[in-house]
Amino acid sequence: MRNLTLSLVVVVLVATIGLGWMFDVIYSHFQQDTPSENHDSISVIEQFGSQLAKALAKVEDRQQLIDHWPQQGQFTLTLAPIDQFPMPQALLTEVKSGKALLLETDESIALHFYLANSNEILRVARPQIVSNDNNVLLPIIFTSLFYIAVLLLVLVWLYPLICRLMALRQSAKAFGEGKLDERITVGSISYIRDIELEFNRMAQRIDDLVNDIKLLSSAVSHDLRTPLARIRFGIDTIQEEDDPVLRKRFEQRISDNVDEMVELVEMLLSYARLDQTLITLNKAPVELPALVKNCIDNKSQDDVDLQFIHPKNIAQVYGDLSYLMVLVSNLLQNAYQYCQGNIRVTLSEADDYVQLSVEDDGPGIAPEQREKIIKPFIRGKDSEQKIKGYGMGLAIVNRVIQWHQGRLEISESKQLQGAQFTVLLPRVR
Repeated sequence: MRNLTLSLVVVVLVATIGLGWMFDVIYSHFQQDTPSENHDSISVIEQFGSQLAKALAKVEDRQQLIDHWPQQGQFTLTLAPIDQFPMPQALLTEVKSGKALLLETDESIALHFYLANSNEILRVARPQIVSNDNNVLLPIIFTSLFYIAVLLLVLVWLYPLICRLMALRQSAKAFGEGKLDERITVGSISYIRDIELEFNRMAQRIDDLVNDIKLLSSAVSHDLRTPLARIRFGIDTIQEEDDPVLRKRFEQRISDNVDEMVELVEMLLSYARLDQTLITLNKAPVELPALVKNCIDNKSQDDVDLQFIHPKNIAQVYGDLSYLMVLVSNLLQNAYQYCQGNIRVTLSEADDYVQLSVEDDGPGIAPEQREKIIKPFIRGKDSEQKIKGYGMGLAIVNRVIQWHQGRLEISESKQLQGAQFTVLLPRVR
């Protein structure tokens, strides 16, 4: 939304200030090319009349010059005695002092000059300038051009937005019709890039949830069917068995199968709780070496050699202490289950992250299985029958890492030749 807001502000500023300034400059240029006729007419008449009045004062036959003045010219001249120009005494005094008297009508602009030696008034007149129709229409034309330019600019801005919104609508429609792999191709420049990214995250989240549900349903149906079948077989056997010792043995087996089912259901509920979006993380700076040391002490086994390597001073990570303990415990539990006697735990710093590596000397994980192994109810190859479990440990680890904006990398240990799980968690600056 930040790009959308920024682009909208830019368009508004360009449309209002930029285009307004541009058209104002153009209009001013046209106005300069069309001078103010009235103002120029008055100044020209005043200058011309003043010089003509001085010249006429020295001419004896003034009326003859006035009579021969061309009537079709730019100026019209009239010479008459002052008593034929009735005017207030104040104006009369002003005219006699040498100032020109301006009289303007709808038809003409006239300046009156006093000739002292003959006690006459010289009237120099010019017709009013009729406004040019082009000048009258000029503001309307420029206003229309301004609004057309604003409209075009807005349409240019709206076009990519409409295209992105239509693409978003098409992808949402396809996703709603069941195409869960539908994603929006996010361009480098997009007004709604944040919305598109959030849509892709939402679509990926829903796709993962649907896949988890499929895995859960298939795993539950498989893992529950076996203990249920054993329980039914045990009940049928007890009904036909009279020996107390054998009955006791079958009852114990039934109890063990019930415990197995309860453990599976509790595991499912635990994973379901981890999947809640309303879960609250109590994040704070955490001393990872002390946390890892505590988990190692709780998981230690006498027949396994575990090495814990970490520098004396290492940055803290910002996370939830309880869930980070679950993360480390599950990694250690996985290493204990698959190792052949050696485990190596290493803490180090890499750029803006604290790196936790757990290695073992077990069979390792094939590259083609590393992406699947972190999904729920997925276990390592050939481990279903050898090692007890439900394949939930690494799925929980991956979920906790996602909550802490970290990364999980699975590779082969160079030291122990087994699996290596590397967790990168953001450190406290």
